[in-house]
Amino acid sequence: WYIPRSWAHDASSTPRCDTATDIIDAAECALLLALANEAFLDNTQIPLISHQTSRSADPATWSSLVRRCVERWLAAAMIPHDAGAEMAWFMWDDAGLDAMMQKYESHFYPAFSSLPYPVEKADAFRILVLKWFGGVYGDIDSQPLRHPSKWVQARDLEAWTDERGHKHAHRQTPHTVNAIFGIEADNPAEPDDAYWRMGYTYPVQLTNWALAMTPHHAVADRFLVALTSRIRDDEDDLPRIDPLDITGPPALTRVVKEYAEKNEADFEWQSLSSRSGHPGGRAKIVAGDILILPITGFSPGRGRIGNMGSQSTGHPAARLQHMAAGSWRKADLQVEYGKFCRTVFGLCREWSKFPDP
Repeated sequence: WYIPRSWAHDASSTPRCDTATDIIDAAECALLLALANEAFLDNTQIPLISHQTSRSADPATWSSLVRRCVERWLAAAMIPHDAGAEMAWFMWDDAGLDAMMQKYESHFYPAFSSLPYPVEKADAFRILVLKWFGGVYGDIDSQPLRHPSKWVQARDLEAWTDERGHKHAHRQTPHTVNAIFGIEADNPAEPDDAYWRMGYTYPVQLTNWALAMTPHHAVADRFLVALTSRIRDDEDDLPRIDPLDITGPPALTRVVKEYAEKNEADFEWQSLSSRSGHPGGRAKIVAGDILILPITGFSPGRGRIGNMGSQSTGHPAARLQHMAAGSWRKADLQVEYGKFCRTVFGLCREWSKFPDP
């Protein structure tokens, strides 16, 4: 882990993180220092703390691509560019992940342990580590294109009007953002079948390879409630359910969608689409304090097929690039045939997108 020394400028009133004995102690200390120094992403109350996860924290076990990506994150923390600010950085390995869950989510831990796939535990952890410590989460095969402290500009807080003429504006005072999510799929609404033929659950779907929240944001709490209920209701069938639907982007989208539609008058989820707007789209405030980035925000640089409006990595809207090198993406004949069947024939909608273990 890394914690900026500049944060401990007054040893008499701030904790000393150099005495931390493990990653949990260090994360607790970093949060206290970030709050004491008001070290937040610009225009937000989100602490300048970045979290990543890997089964092992030993760089020798990572691919060269992952090492390059992690180096970009660590460089952003230690040597800010683009006038960015220093930030804390944490790499949570399996042991640290498990220890954090036991300490902070002891009531949920038995259910968490029952999740059959490592990717499900990693998916759940990224939400829950932000619940307790706040900050930014980024997959280890992602790289920041813009320093996280500069992800939110003042123009992103401006009111916007949907296609039905309903105006949506920030409801917080002062005007700050408390959660950031990015779109990974931007498709026309039903009954168009484009979205599921491309493998998505929702026409407009969020990604979970990058996100940011303040500690104890309502979305994190609701995600935990939804996941606990899902594990309880489908306990015997968990190994046969697509992990993406349990903890992945569809699960996160479901929680944010339901929360936003409940807490934002005259709001429809599909209004987040930028398909009919200007290239690159625009960020949109929903439910008072949640910023939803357009597809270019966290998913720029897509090829011609499956582009969905994604612009280049050099576009002003691009914040982060995902390199799609996750270890769970192993080749699987059934998954690949299902993809072909959906795309070409418009069939196989219910086939799993996850390789058999």
